[in-house]
Amino acid sequence: MSTMKLSVLQRLPQFYHWYAGEIGSRVEPALLPELSAETGNDDSLVGLKLLSYPDHQAWAVMHKISQYLNGIGIENSIIENEGEPCLFINSQDEPIALCRLKNIGIAIADFIPVNSSF
Repeated sequence: MSTMKLSVLQRLPQFYHWYAGEIGSRVEPALLPELSAETGNDDSLVGLKLLSYPDHQAWAVMHKISQYLNGIGIENSIIENEGEPCLFINSQDEPIALCRLKNIGIAIADFIPVNSSF
């Protein structure tokens, strides 16, 4: 995979973990890793959603991104979240995954919460 034309991924605003131990099939929101009482927790996941493609193309693009990450040894799963395909990776793999995705031309958008105080 050389580049993904106009691919933009956005990090989801919270952390996740596998739902009831079903690895790779379902996720649920989790506490921030630094707030969790458990140390060394490898269950913390980061979610990424695709912003740049309509729904019918998003699944195919996400599968290409997933295959690329698998090819460099980063485990991931594509799971439907709020009606959209989202890519979930271990939070410990986030820095290297995002770096490698940027290197192949995928833009990473930060989540910016809406603040009603303005």
